[in-house]
Amino acid sequence: MNESRTTRLLPWVSPDGKACFLVSDGGGESGFSRVADRIEDVQLDMADGLLDHAADLLGDGSATDRQLRFLGEQLSAALRDVRRVAESRGGMRMPNITDAEGGQQGGGDGGDGHPGQPWTPPPPPPPDGDMPPGGGTHRK
Repeated sequence: MNESRTTRLLPWVSPDGKACFLVSDGGGESGFSRVADRIEDVQLDMADGLLDHAADLLGDGSATDRQLRFLGEQLSAALRDVRRVAESRGGMRMPNITDAEGGQQGGGDGGDGHPGQPWTPPPPPPPDGDMPPGGGTHRK
């Protein structure tokens, strides 16, 4: 029986920050692979919960700088975890699709959900911290 070896990026790093991999024979159904699956699921669930918390905190006009800085640190860590899960599951990426005029339609465009349009960050708030009418979503 000739089984192919598979390599999987694990959802954690070594103590010195290096990527960890599982090399196995077979379809990835080992006990260790199932542990990695469960950890990935926990990481994704925690990121979902953190997004909900971020929406609540950012909607609260009384959030302190310390709270927002802590939120930013946690969002950064969650994004790092989610990116690692995406890299580990890389075979599930959407292919680039081209429309009839040759424009890119999605998958891998780095955009903000609008096909063929690059993501543009919102403008920074005014120096005094007051938001313009509409919460900063309208540009003149």
